[in-house]
Amino acid sequence: MGVKNEFLLEIGVEELPTTEVQGIVSQLNELIDRYVSSEGLTFEEKVIILAPRRFGFWLRGLPSKSADKLVEKKGPSVQIAYDENGQPTKALLGFLKSTGASLEDVKIIENYVYVQKKLEGLPTKEVLETVVPKIVESLRFRKPMKWRDGKYEFVRIPHHILAIFNGEVVEFELFGLNSSNKSNGHRFVKDDYFEVLSIEDYLRKMKEFYVIPIMSERVEFIKSQLSEFEKSGLSVDKDEDLINEVAILTEYPKLISGTFDPKFMSLPEELIRTTIKHHQRAFTTYKEGRLTNTFVAFIDKPEDVNENARKGYERVINARLEDARYYYEKDIKVPLENFNEKLKEIVFQKELGTLYDKVLRIEKLSEIIINALGLQKLSGKILRTAKLCKADIGSHVVYEFPELQGTMGRIYALKDGEPEEVAIGIEEHYSGDPDTITGAVVGIADRIDTVVGNFLIGNIPTGSKDPYGLRSKVDDIFKITEKFEWLLDLDQLLTEACKLLGKTVPTELIEFFETRFELYNSKIRYDIARATKHLWKIPIRGILSTQAIAALVGTEDFKHLIVGFERVHNISKKHASTEFDAAKFVQEEEKTLFEKYLDTKVKVLEALKHLNYKEALEELIRLRPFIDNYFDKVFVMVEEEDIRLNRLGFLKNLDELFLRIGDLTQIEKH
Repeated sequence: MGVKNEFLLEIGVEELPTTEVQGIVSQLNELIDRYVSSEGLTFEEKVIILAPRRFGFWLRGLPSKSADKLVEKKGPSVQIAYDENGQPTKALLGFLKSTGASLEDVKIIENYVYVQKKLEGLPTKEVLETVVPKIVESLRFRKPMKWRDGKYEFVRIPHHILAIFNGEVVEFELFGLNSSNKSNGHRFVKDDYFEVLSIEDYLRKMKEFYVIPIMSERVEFIKSQLSEFEKSGLSVDKDEDLINEVAILTEYPKLISGTFDPKFMSLPEELIRTTIKHHQRAFTTYKEGRLTNTFVAFIDKPEDVNENARKGYERVINARLEDARYYYEKDIKVPLENFNEKLKEIVFQKELGTLYDKVLRIEKLSEIIINALGLQKLSGKILRTAKLCKADIGSHVVYEFPELQGTMGRIYALKDGEPEEVAIGIEEHYSGDPDTITGAVVGIADRIDTVVGNFLIGNIPTGSKDPYGLRSKVDDIFKITEKFEWLLDLDQLLTEACKLLGKTVPTELIEFFETRFELYNSKIRYDIARATKHLWKIPIRGILSTQAIAALVGTEDFKHLIVGFERVHNISKKHASTEFDAAKFVQEEEKTLFEKYLDTKVKVLEALKHLNYKEALEELIRLRPFIDNYFDKVFVMVEEEDIRLNRLGFLKNLDELFLRIGDLTQIEKH
């Protein structure tokens, strides 16, 4: 088997910011596919290279040259291209000369001259010399660096560009650097440059000089070391996010372990874990399910010379835990509720007041939700949760360790003797998946206040920009109401939230909720989500309706349902009134349908009352023969206005009964 053509690119840079890594990977994947294929090249394998001081990619299975292209060029009109005798004019001959074509190549399309020319493919190396700079220059970054008086701009200043095709340098210039066949190893092992002959040679030398250039392999290397460490009898909290962060920050992650002073074990476990994980990027360990004072960390070098790294970690972690203990002991001297006074000094948003103002609004909205859902028995605990939900933001620990917002609220509330539902509710009101009713109610109230407040002051999400996370907050509201199956009227809640800020509900806010609801349901099926989006005001109804319709789509029953609905909906959709008088019905078929409608309506509404959308659909399906009989025998649009309007008014009522389930005309027929 012959050697497969291969290309390798590595750009050596100064330390990459962790915030840019995911963007680089996703952009490279997309840009490689786009630019390489547009130039007529294919490949069998694509691998992204990414480490703290380098990134790039390799391609294997490339062709020796790009695909031939058939290029079609448009020339002058027929009238200009040929004289009255049908002979080519100077205009046509000039066009043929410029394209390298002859008269035999000419085609007439829609009164214009066209020529087709076959362009031979170029050698792959030559194509790459053009394509690779385009890929690199197309990369975009959150906060790029500029140097040489702004002449160059990139994620970080590049130091080398390795670019080889089958061992030969693919020659181009970027950022004042010429591409070469050279790379370097780990900064603490071999920071000087060496030649690279192939992908295999690159991987061999990287291994020799302690660089693991592929992110997924570094992740596995970290996990294997953690598993090996666990053979000592301690288990490690293998936090996936932390593992990925360590992999991003290191070229050769090497495990070390250390201990902190046992006196800190009296601190809350969450406080210890946050100090070690968030501030030192280290892992906590456990024995028989209990936290120990041993930690695990990773250094970016092959070995810990004289255990200096371990000693450094121990020194810093002990210092940070000492700080944490100082702040914690200061906090627990006063009740959690006292920290609410601090909230009066913390601005939530300039136009929306302080965090204390926000807490007052959360309390009022929580009370509205309690009354709407009949949760009066839990009123005391819910309102207590609302009052204390932001208090820990005023604490010393949360000021120093903001990651513990909510968690310290729970810990302090339990120390104060607050009911468990209140303490857990304080923590869970930040969650999109709370288990407590206290956390769920206060969580909805908090999110409604944030979304409404931002819309009223003009902070409306546009395109990909949503700095206040309003989209996810609305999605969380839908998720919580679905989990608890609450019949919560969001339209009423939005109105009350706007009143608290002295405003009326803006149209954009209603449209935002409706659009988010359609997207939320589209995970089931987008066309059904479109059919039920008008039910967003009481989300659980729209969600259950979407699920019930999705279960029925494709069946014979569904065909009966949709045909029956369409016959009613299409004729009545432009009729605004639901007024009618059954005594004015003339034909037997309309009397029969009316009686069946009355019977069905009672059953449908009863089913919907108990959120049984499957049963409601089954009842509506049974209307189909009566609807067919009606339209076969009754002419609705008669000349007599009173009869016509009466019939339309009745059909409008029937239409609205169907619309309680969804606008089935929106569902695509396959």
